[in-house]
Amino acid sequence: MHKNPLRFLILVAAGLPLASHALTFDVRGGYKTGSHSYESRYKISESWVNGWWASAEMDNKNNKNNGEGPKGADKSDSAHSFGDSTTDYNEIETNYTWRFADKWNLQPGGIYHWSSKGTQLRPYIRVNYLPTADWSLGLRYRYDYNTYETLNDDGESHRDSVNRLDIFVGYKFNSEWSFLYQGTAYKHANEDYTYKNNKTWATENAFTLRYKWNKWFSPYVEYDYLDQQGYYEGEDNISESRYRIGMTFTL
Repeated sequence: MHKNPLRFLILVAAGLPLASHALTFDVRGGYKTGSHSYESRYKISESWVNGWWASAEMDNKNNKNNGEGPKGADKSDSAHSFGDSTTDYNEIETNYTWRFADKWNLQPGGIYHWSSKGTQLRPYIRVNYLPTADWSLGLRYRYDYNTYETLNDDGESHRDSVNRLDIFVGYKFNSEWSFLYQGTAYKHANEDYTYKNNKTWATENAFTLRYKWNKWFSPYVEYDYLDQQGYYEGEDNISESRYRIGMTFTL
């Protein structure tokens, strides 16, 4: 994996065509209250007038969980003391928007995700409905396919994949302020795996408030409730909240 996130993103950006519709750079930091862990993410994305969109991102973690995870967790999930920043994952995503009706569009796409554990392929299909100029609604199904095997709760090695469903609700208050809600439910395809809430499934709810300062700079804040998925000092099934602050630059 790339240890320098800016170098990785610059290399990806250099390979993108120049004839683009919009190129953005996003940087974000976050903190999980249940797990007492910190994160930072760097992302570039580009869209084209012909309907294609692509992005590349890198996520770093700073954790404080004494280097151990809950039952069934990979050693690669082990935490580090604060200040010991490690690359958690890299991923490349692309999709295509097909406007098949006046207020409807379909977005088939996929994500190529890799980390120290291995590679994951994440194909998805999303349908969007735009009832008004201010409201937007979306529904997405994604299948996260692991190309590698991990240990389940019984210590057996299997390929663990995940079914995931997301809903999106967006609203523009005016030309400057906007809001986005994303609700997520996901479930292990293999019943022998559980999340840190000790269940085979989990949910997430994310609320983002964004302010468009001008045509090139847009800061935002985000609050997420991540179910009972916190883990700290040997204890799992902790109520987990996450706070994020980010900035998007449109180039």
